[in-house]
Amino acid sequence: MKTANGKTGRPISFDKNAALEAAMLLFWERGFEGTSMADLTQAMGLNPSSIYAAFGDKHALFSNAVKRYLETRTQYATDALGEPTLEKAVRALFHNTIAFLTTPGHPSTCMTLAGAMGCSVDATPARDLMTEIRRHNEVEMKDRFLEARKSGELTKDINVDDYTRYISMMVAGLSVQAANGSTKTELKRTAELALHYLGY
Repeated sequence: MKTANGKTGRPISFDKNAALEAAMLLFWERGFEGTSMADLTQAMGLNPSSIYAAFGDKHALFSNAVKRYLETRTQYATDALGEPTLEKAVRALFHNTIAFLTTPGHPSTCMTLAGAMGCSVDATPARDLMTEIRRHNEVEMKDRFLEARKSGELTKDINVDDYTRYISMMVAGLSVQAANGSTKTELKRTAELALHYLGY
């Protein structure tokens, strides 16, 4: 492996995926600003120089951790939007989200909500990254709802943009409630109430 000065250095001798998984879980639990480099070195089992060599600075490491989160944890939403009918898609968004939030082994919230909320100016890149991801998620939902409009499942009197924001708000609310300590049973009851008023 070549270093910045062009000389050959020692190759990375640790499991990068395992180290990145540890960083992801820590950022997920504590957020960008709540996670220090000292916390990361302890969780990842690496010294700071190894972290910088493998992943870059804290912002770069956070970006890599978020990428891993998107690649390994968010299929539940994609699967929901792939359901054949609007009702099944919306129901799956709620139910899949609850299953995800209550899965053991990771924080009971969504990383894109908890990862960079209330950040200072120095953490603006992390906050902006999370905002970009949430907006992208809403675009994917809107595309699915536009399909439902074309098929006649979503009536023309409903504004698709408003409907997208509303569903996104309700699903995000489940993450907030899970972080507040709501049980899986409580989340399911809340989701069924929301689905009832949505007409599903």
